[in-house]
Formats: sequence, structure tokens, C-alpha cells
Amino acid sequence: MIHRLFLMLTGTVMYPAYRFKRYLAGLLAFSILSFNVFADLWTGDAAVHLAGVRNSPQDVLDALPASNDELSSEQRALHFYLISRANGALALHEKAEEAALAGLALAPPPPLHDYLTLALAEARDGLGLAQSMISAAAESLARARDGDDEALLFYAISVNGYINVTLNQYSEALALFQEGYRRLESPGAFFSRADFASMIALVYEYRQEPEMALRFYREAETWYRQNNVRLELANTLFGLGKATIQTGDGDEGMTLLLESADIALNIRDLQGAAFSYEAIASELIDRGMTADASPFLDDALSLFMQAGNPFMQIKVLIEKAQIAVDQGQPEEALRRLARAEEMATGESFLSQRIAIADTKARAFAAKGEHQSAYLVLLQNRQNRALLQKEINSRRILELQTRFDVEKQRAQNALLEEQNLRQQNQLKNEQRLQRYTIALIGLLIVVCGLLSWLYFNGKRHQKRLEQLANYDGLTGLMTRRKTMEDAELQYQMAQRHKTPLTAAVIDLDHFKQINDKYGHQTGDDVLRAFGRKAQKHFRKTDILGRIGGEEFLFLFPHTGTDDALDMLERFAGSVRKIPDELKIKTMQVTLSVGLVDATSFSNMTRVVAVADEALYEAKETGRDKIVTGQPSATDGQSQ
Repeated sequence: MIHRLFLMLTGTVMYPAYRFKRYLAGLLAFSILSFNVFADLWTGDAAVHLAGVRNSPQDVLDALPASNDELSSEQRALHFYLISRANGALALHEKAEEAALAGLALAPPPPLHDYLTLALAEARDGLGLAQSMISAAAESLARARDGDDEALLFYAISVNGYINVTLNQYSEALALFQEGYRRLESPGAFFSRADFASMIALVYEYRQEPEMALRFYREAETWYRQNNVRLELANTLFGLGKATIQTGDGDEGMTLLLESADIALNIRDLQGAAFSYEAIASELIDRGMTADASPFLDDALSLFMQAGNPFMQIKVLIEKAQIAVDQGQPEEALRRLARAEEMATGESFLSQRIAIADTKARAFAAKGEHQSAYLVLLQNRQNRALLQKEINSRRILELQTRFDVEKQRAQNALLEEQNLRQQNQLKNEQRLQRYTIALIGLLIVVCGLLSWLYFNGKRHQKRLEQLANYDGLTGLMTRRKTMEDAELQYQMAQRHKTPLTAAVIDLDHFKQINDKYGHQTGDDVLRAFGRKAQKHFRKTDILGRIGGEEFLFLFPHTGTDDALDMLERFAGSVRKIPDELKIKTMQVTLSVGLVDATSFSNMTRVVAVADEALYEAKETGRDKIVTGQPSATDGQSQ
């Protein structure tokens, strides 16, 4: 049934069509499947079917033969893999799980075994069993990293990323998707950066950062339109529409949702209609049009039940219960919430149980059973505490740092107050004794003079320390100060078992800059480099100049991946120095040697290995970052 939306946007009548949006499953990941792995087993229609999943998975299922008994064991496993992926693309997770298990039961050889394992992980992710597949999916990812099958690597990255999204581990998911995005500098035969751009946008959408989501959704939309990838385009338009609504442009968002629905209808994506109905209903509810929203929710619930999607069934039931409460039907709301509670079991449903309890409390309150509402909310506090526990654990270090800073500020304020009190007391004593003998007055003058000399000397000392510790040209630490602080941070990292990353940086062809543009321009480049470094990196990072155009940076509490991200962004900023100096013919780039400092026995080795990595970066073309690795001797010394 297709329900009308009267005057929702511009006063015209619009019709919702079918819409598909997988819940936390790796639909986009199938786009990265490379067929060269199966070149000897799959020919003709088989390869066409695999490619067809991106445009019309239902057509693929219709075209597949009902029996595969005539195939070899490995070919049958591939056949089950194709069935699993097509069903997964339609969010028919139980059927996808069944096909993946059937393929694994045939004991296929690698890498097909990993492909089927990842397909099983996707299916169980959609069934709310993501926790059960964490280890298996991670092992497949590890094998993909060690192997040479690039397609398997991208597939494993996407599946592990989606599992992290399901478990609310958004930072881990974002890191994985960004890795895939960075690796795909140019599109391959069966995948592109648009796939991972859409995944990154999904993470930002779940993190309630619609502006960031829009940027990546639009990148994916452009590529999918140009290449006529209809299923992915429908998914991306759906996410783009929701993100646009979140930014306040409801009319444009509804237009995108309806376009997405039209595309899904054309490719017979029936469960896609459920997601369109639910999204449209949510927007209608927000606009106060609950009567128009109810039919969409009924259709959505029916389709989600057919697909076995517990997450969206619960979401729709909660929305229907909220409408019932608003319409003065709390008993009906409680019946719908009871159905939702039956499905919301397992670690993956913690946020759903919280939402159920909140709506249940509203229903009890509407019935006048305020005691029951209070008990539900009281019990719900435990679930909220569990949900916050993991988030809080990741912020402990940041909070501890902030606490230490605030504590130090409080101590400084206390000392300042004590000093003021002492000064006031001294002045009072002086007023009381102003008529004493001249000798006492003279002593007071002498004491004041000595105090002035003392504080003036301290100021001069501080100024001299500033000159000794900081380079006058770049504003960064001198070599001596850098090595002292680096050694201190290294000892602290070893003692407290915290991450510490070091980088040796060299300005490429700096001598040529001096020779071609003059030493004054070279000094300007160094000043600009210093300013950018101080602005780009944190106050807690150690930034030092250890040679003419050579620098040593250390990043406390930071792993090599995060440090690599920061340095890549910094290198991009440094490339803009010629524009800032208005010298268009000049190029300023960096070569960087990066190491995990905690993997070495002393700072001398840290700097030495970072220097070796820097040398490799320069020898292999410059303008790059090379990560140094500890030797076997380093590992033994540790």
C-alpha cells in the first residue's frame, strides 16, 4: 500500500515508494569484492550476478539456480556466498546467515573461507548478534592484512567497522573506514572511495554530526550518480536526506528521501520501503502529523518482521507506542512496548532497552500510575550507566589530564591568595610601625630594595631560560630542551605504559630554497613552519628544532595511527606556505620518520630509528611519512 503525504513540502501531493537502508550491515562492502580471486571458478553469468548485487540484489536471487548439486564443493561454497551477499543486501539477515553457514560447512579453502566468515558476521550483525562475531571478524581482518588479497582487506575493514558501529564503538569504526578511504586513492575495478565515504558518513550520522555526514554523503552521491550504481545511490540518498533534515532543511531532506524511494522501487527492494516509511513517519511525527505517520509505521513494521530485523522492529514499535501515548491510549502503548521488550535481549540492544523504558515510563504516567513510572525510570538508570561506562572509560585519560590542570590552577590560585594575604599583613605591620625609629624604617627600605632585586633577577633568569630553551627563529624548543623533555616523556611513558610516538621531520630541498630565493626567504619558511606547528599540535606535544631544517616532535598519549593522521594534516598545511609567502614557484614539503617510542629501550634508539625512517622517506621520493619498526634486538631489550 502506498499512502499519501498531503502538502508536506510545497503543497503538492507526494507518494512514498520503497526504500532500503541496511541496519549496520556491510552492503557497501560488497562493492569492494574483486573477482580475480574466483577467476578460475566463476565465469559468464556468475560474474554478472556478483556485479548485479550493487544494482538489484532481488534480480540476482531470482536469476540464481535453485540447486547447485552439479557444482564442485568450492563452486557450491561460492554459490552460497553469492546467496548470502544478495540476501544481506536486502537485509534478509536470517537467510543470509543460513547461506553463509552452508558455505562454511563445505570447508572452503582460503580466502573464500574468510569471505564467508565475514558474510556470516554481517548477517549476525543485522540479527543483533554482533558481539558473537567480533573475534572471527577481527581474525579475518588480521589475515587480510598479512595477505596480498586487497579486495579481502577492504571487505574485512568494512565488516569490522560496521560491527563497531553496532556496538556503539564509533571511534574504532571511524578509524577503520578512514583507513579504507585513505587506501583508495583511485577507484579500482569494483570499488571506489565513494563506498568508504558513505560508511564514514554513516558513523557521523550515528554520532549526531550531520554537517560532517553531509560532506561524505555528497561525495558518495556524486560518484554513484556518475556510475549509475543504483542500490548504493538509493542508500546514500537516504542517509543524505536524513542528515539534511537534521541540519534543519526538512523540505530538501524529504525530497532526497522520496528520490531514494523511487530508485528502491525500481530495483524491487521491498524491505527498502520499510526504511523509507519509517524515515518519513519520523519526520511526520516531528511535524506533529501523527495521524499521517501511523500507516507508514504499520507498513514498516510488517516488512521489518518479514526480514527479521529486530533493531528496526523495536524502533517502529517504540514510535507507535509514543503515538499511542500522545493519542491518550497508554494501554495500547504498553502492549507495543511489551513486544519490543521480547526482542531487545543481548548486549547489542542496550540503547533500545533504554528507549523502551523511557517510553514505558511515559505510558505509565499517562495512566496515572506514577509509582510504576518511577520504578521503570529508576531501573533504567542501570542501563544508562552501562551505556556510559564504555564511553567514559575512553575519556578517563582526557578527564584526568583536565583534572590535573584544574587542580594545578586551584593550587596556584591558593598560593596567590596566600601571597596577597602576606603582602597585606606586611603593609599593616608597616603602618603600625611607621613612627618607630629611623633604623627600622631604613631596614624596611632595604628589605624592599632587596625584594625588588630578587624579583627582577627572577625575571631576568626567566628571560634567559626562554632564550636558552626556545629557538628564536621558529619559536620551537632548542635541541637541548627538546632532548631533555623527550627523555622525561619517554621515561613517563615506560613507567605508566602509555603510548608515545616520535617523529623526525625534515624540510625537503631546503638548501635549494635558500640558494634560489635567498636566506631571508628560507628564514620566513622556518618561521611559518614554527607557527603552523604550534598552532596545529597540542600544548602537551614536544616540538623542537634539532638542526637547520630538521625537527623532532613527540606526541604523548598518542599512538602511531593518530600521530600519522595529525602529521598528514600538518604536512598539508605546510604545503600552503608558498601561497602565504606569495611565492607560487616554490614548493615546501616534508619528509617524516615516525616511530612508536615505547618499542625501544632508550631515546637514543628512538631518534636513530626515526632518522632511518626519515632517510628512507627521502630516498623514496620525499614528501611522505615512513613508519620505522623496531629490530629484533630492540624487542629483546624491551
